[in-house]
Amino acid sequence: MKKLLLIICVLFSGSIFAQGISEEDIIGVYHLKSNDPMGGNTLVFSSNHTYAIAYFGGIQKGTWELKNGKLKVTKTVEPQFALYGRKITALDNKTQVKISTRSENRLLVGFNAKNPTFLKRLFNPNSNCYITPYVINQKGPIHQFNLALLEEFPGYRSKGTENQARVFQFKNPKSYNDLIVVNLPSEYTTESNIPITFKDGLLYAGSFSEGMKKKPLQSLNEEDTMYIKKYSSESLLPQKLQYGDEFFPYSENPTPEELKPYKRIAILKNSKERITIEQGSIFTASCENN
Repeated sequence: MKKLLLIICVLFSGSIFAQGISEEDIIGVYHLKSNDPMGGNTLVFSSNHTYAIAYFGGIQKGTWELKNGKLKVTKTVEPQFALYGRKITALDNKTQVKISTRSENRLLVGFNAKNPTFLKRLFNPNSNCYITPYVINQKGPIHQFNLALLEEFPGYRSKGTENQARVFQFKNPKSYNDLIVVNLPSEYTTESNIPITFKDGLLYAGSFSEGMKKKPLQSLNEEDTMYIKKYSSESLLPQKLQYGDEFFPYSENPTPEELKPYKRIAILKNSKERITIEQGSIFTASCENN
């Protein structure tokens, strides 16, 4: 993630009371002071009717419009999972799966299974002291990939116990042997609302009592301006994942083949299912073993 001295902890969508103001009154940069050592909060309303909320470790975006005295903001909601693939000759008859997640204790996976609702833990129960990257190595091709995230946290139930979870099903018709699973945090995948009001030239967000005074867009430095502009106009989960993109795997000295782009694989099905958690886990993580 690019280094930004911008942090904010609120997400919002909906209609905001903004009577008596114009679009020019809204466009700008709003800072909220914070005792957090990482810095204060920042919200950017751009002239192209996009907004960005940047914070340490991430950035969120959406669109805005002023209509009939109300400022309507719509958060961009991403899917919970995305799967990318490419073919690498060096892997021969093997398939590797790189997993990007912050929900190690809740992630369930399954592949090449007759029943997509039979899933296995990514990590053992009560796991801790994780060591990245998470890479699954499998002999032969993976034709079908299933992913789910338990809503309850922490822990998993015993084998044979049914749980409800939203299962994402993918097929791999081109037999890609180098796969990337992206599991986005909930702040990117769920809608949320927080009231925002404008009063006496200040913006008030939620329960924050201190209003935010607008600064011009030019008050952002060049690096932050370019990053926010790029991110606001592009998807966090592009159809083609290329070198330099957020989830493209890092390699200190990549070969030409390792620089090949990944293609996003379409979600075959996304539905709430009763699942069965199989015994065991793909990885074991414990502080006692490190």
